[in-house]
Amino acid sequence: MNLNRTAIAFIALGISATGWAADNNDSIKQTTLMDNVLADPFFRDSQMGLSLKNYWKYLKEENANPKHVHNAWGQGVSVDYQSGYFSDIIGVDAVYYGAVKLGASDYFNSRGVLYNNGSGNKKSNAEGYSKFGQRNIKLKYDVADVQLNARWGWQVLKNFGVISTSTRLSPTTYSGWSGSVSYDDLTLRGAYVENSMDRNSPDKKHFQTNTGREINHLASGDLQWKSRLLDVQYGYGESDNYLRRHLLFTNLKPMDRLNIGTQIYATHALDEYTSMPASKRDFDNNAWHFALDATWKADRWSSKWGIGYTDAQKANEVGFYPRHMSKNSRGTFISMAYAGDDYMRDGELMLATMSDYKLTPDLAVGLAGNIANFNYKGNHVRTGEINAFTRWVPSDPTFKNLTVWAMFGPGWSYKSSGKTPVLTDGRYTRTHTLSSEVIIEYRFRMF
Repeated sequence: MNLNRTAIAFIALGISATGWAADNNDSIKQTTLMDNVLADPFFRDSQMGLSLKNYWKYLKEENANPKHVHNAWGQGVSVDYQSGYFSDIIGVDAVYYGAVKLGASDYFNSRGVLYNNGSGNKKSNAEGYSKFGQRNIKLKYDVADVQLNARWGWQVLKNFGVISTSTRLSPTTYSGWSGSVSYDDLTLRGAYVENSMDRNSPDKKHFQTNTGREINHLASGDLQWKSRLLDVQYGYGESDNYLRRHLLFTNLKPMDRLNIGTQIYATHALDEYTSMPASKRDFDNNAWHFALDATWKADRWSSKWGIGYTDAQKANEVGFYPRHMSKNSRGTFISMAYAGDDYMRDGELMLATMSDYKLTPDLAVGLAGNIANFNYKGNHVRTGEINAFTRWVPSDPTFKNLTVWAMFGPGWSYKSSGKTPVLTDGRYTRTHTLSSEVIIEYRFRMF
């Protein structure tokens, strides 16, 4: 009897040991499988970053009325996830953006910082927002010396042909696809997008004409060639049956410290544009902008100077070169005429400069200015502005990835209806502006 009990005990112990060994083997297999999965570049090369941005933007102007103050202040946060590539081919990116209102005035929406949740432009409409502004599938593939890249979904398109983005507490993003093919110094890119999210809004929006009619899509592409001495970019794009645009940029680097850039912008009106009432058109049929700039960089200082000229004729009014291909989109525009007060009126000649000096390796100060002139009914209309700025990027590890930027300055313009001067006894009336902005941004990598 004791022998039987002993045998049964050994059998039971053997069965338990076998079960434990099987469970342990399964656990080892699962651990090995998990380790293999996490070792894949999709997970191994993943990155996540956090950015905190405080943004205050202010403008006081009297161009159309006795005085308008445009003021917005917000705190933003973004969480940026970028995966590696599974099988070195496919990955995903996603970026969350949030903003909190800290302050606002009437007309705050022109600053592009806070969400306008309501009709009109009352300060009571100012709110923060929350959104996943970017979420896309990304692809890459190499064939010999040719690199292929593509994205599908919500994404940022920075100077992508004729389409670009603008950033405040979050960037303008687009829904659609983009792709590129690169070989040696040559790159061909293309994009097709159907919707957008503004830099200060969580809403999915359609592209629109100036009268509010929907535009089906924007299509854009460019061809880039880069070498040690010269970069060339030709861009082409259309907003469906609305505007067609060509760009030609060059950047010459004759020496390490000197860059010389040229830009030509040509925009042609299509049927949806020419059918709008004249009051809604920026120009009649064709608009051009030409720009030239030169940058010199020394050890502790740098200076950039630019000149621009615009041809944007409009009957009985002062025409204007539109930077954007539609409402709810942003257009590629790198001319120095892109300033706080725009310098792209028909017949307008503009001179601009931006120079800075490093007081310390971390702290720079500088001046930026624009002055321009165009003729209207016997008036030499002059506009301009000057701004002082400072930039602090501390190198101390305690404040690594912190950037503080501040800018402040006055300007002068004219009483206007649209872009056209309002004349009193045949003379235009000069007006004054005051602008300022402060940006405090801190970035760090979570993993």
